[in-house]
Amino acid sequence: MEDIKKSGATGSNVFVKAYIVGFVPGKAIDEAKFTAEGCEVASNVLIAASADETSVDNVMPVQLPVGDVRNAINLKDNPANYKQEVVLCGNIEAYFGKTGLKSVVWAKLGDKEFGAKPGTEAGGDTGATGTPKGTGTKNDPFNSVAANAEANKLAANAVSEQGYYIKGKVVSVKEAFSAQFGNASFYISDDGKADGQFLVFRSLYLGNQKWTEGQPNIAEGDEVVVYGKLTNYYGNTPETAQGTTYLVSVNGKTEGGSTGGEDKPGEDKPAGNGNIAIDGTTLTLSNPSVQAGATTIEVVPGDFYTENGTEVTTITLKDGTKIVFDANGEKNGPKYYTGANYSNIRVYKNNMITFEGHKAIAKVVFSCDVDKNKNVNCVGNETATVVIDGKTMTYTNVFKEASGGGVQLRINKIVITYAK
Repeated sequence: MEDIKKSGATGSNVFVKAYIVGFVPGKAIDEAKFTAEGCEVASNVLIAASADETSVDNVMPVQLPVGDVRNAINLKDNPANYKQEVVLCGNIEAYFGKTGLKSVVWAKLGDKEFGAKPGTEAGGDTGATGTPKGTGTKNDPFNSVAANAEANKLAANAVSEQGYYIKGKVVSVKEAFSAQFGNASFYISDDGKADGQFLVFRSLYLGNQKWTEGQPNIAEGDEVVVYGKLTNYYGNTPETAQGTTYLVSVNGKTEGGSTGGEDKPGEDKPAGNGNIAIDGTTLTLSNPSVQAGATTIEVVPGDFYTENGTEVTTITLKDGTKIVFDANGEKNGPKYYTGANYSNIRVYKNNMITFEGHKAIAKVVFSCDVDKNKNVNCVGNETATVVIDGKTMTYTNVFKEASGGGVQLRINKIVITYAK
């Protein structure tokens, strides 16, 4: 663990061995508690090289996704885990403003293992068991064996150019749907058994939308149809590609309008919700119904505004695309701010940004600023949405809490990529 912290390393499926030393009860690492007493948070733990560590400078925060790993590791439900040695496997990413471990898929505590250890998952084999069926279209979906076979044709970590429909029964749930991320990971096969199973990775809910509290969760035995592009993760785990995948139906139920277009692979049109991805200070909005082309246009706020505190309304680009900013009924609307070391557009809770493209938009990438006072990446709320209607893409910085302002979106630069 110390080597990771010192080097600032990043990576996926990294194994970390350390001691569980506490938890973060709120949103700031400075609030850390080095105890299990009074823990009411199941979503994270702190780990350190020493079981007796009590300094936030020497810990690594661990985000625990909903599922077996969280159930077994968190201190709220397992206070006896305090000061116990644990081995975790996840992705090295920024968390609470520090080098942290997120998307944990496997844990070992004592002689017990929880979750799915990379390299040992049945879904990570060649998928040769069983007979491949289907062509991947809406009317003739792949079965799990065919999906495995198609994904295995790809180079390591490559993503298919087109999306496919895949049908099967849920074998097991790796990560259930949660309000925090709105997606789920699960295995499917023809008969609900492990032979020939295929991994559906971080799928959005019905209608290509994030799952919300109160909606039915995915469960073993459910018959599902999913849509997504394929990838061959590290060359040994065929799965759907994150950011392209959503549920088309569960036990025959669909919602959210159209769930597909013409019956041709790669030309299917998903429902009207796009995808949102956050990586550090980069926010990406993507349109899964089109392929990205080579044409892009860059927008720098300082090229359009110069006066500090200017209200931002509409920016018209030289290619005809318009970017419309709207307060959306809130007291605070989008404004431009500039100073000695910054120049950005600030988008507040529930504010909207609508991109009216001169042609279909495949992707919008925001380079964002950091609120150094709060040590927060200003990339908007995790509950934000993006809706696509033809050539129009609308981002809303959704904030659902009764009070507070959520996370601002502070835009340093925008790069728009148009569809082919």
